Amino acid sequence: MTGNEIEPGRDEAGRALDELLDAYGADPVRWPADDPRRAAAWALIESGDATAQQSLAAAAALDRALDSVTPPGPTAALTGAVLQAAQRTGPDLRAWAGLLWKPAGALACAMLLGIAVGILSPVPVAGVAESQVAGLETEMASLGTLDGNGDDNGFGEFAR
Repeated sequence: MTGNEIEPGRDEAGRALDELLDAYGADPVRWPADDPRRAAAWALIESGDATAQQSLAAAAALDRALDSVTPPGPTAALTGAVLQAAQRTGPDLRAWAGLLWKPAGALACAMLLGIAVGILSPVPVAGVAESQVAGLETEMASLGTLDGNGDDNGFGEFAR
């Protein structure tokens, strides 16, 4: 705050001025152009209101004090760290390879385990034996139809 508290008994323009001064400082150029409080606050300053003038003077003194402070510069350690980081180019490929090999290795292990279980399993796979028998019966039936088609070479007899 600029040093002056927003007074509860103060009118709307006075409260608007105090809020603008506290948020943006004494320079009206810094106040948002689309703020509806701006016109009322500036009119109060130009009217010569003593409280408004005091608030403006306190905000200007705070602005000057803040402007006189020089921010500290970067330390040598920070500058060195930034320069070292800038010299590193490209991504660390070893880190990316490590990230990719772990899931790929797990997938390969799961695939090999599935193949091994499928080959070494003593339990017959459901439907395989039945489909082989059905395939043979179909073939035998088709060979049997050769006899009924006027086959003189005796292939029909062979199928029986």
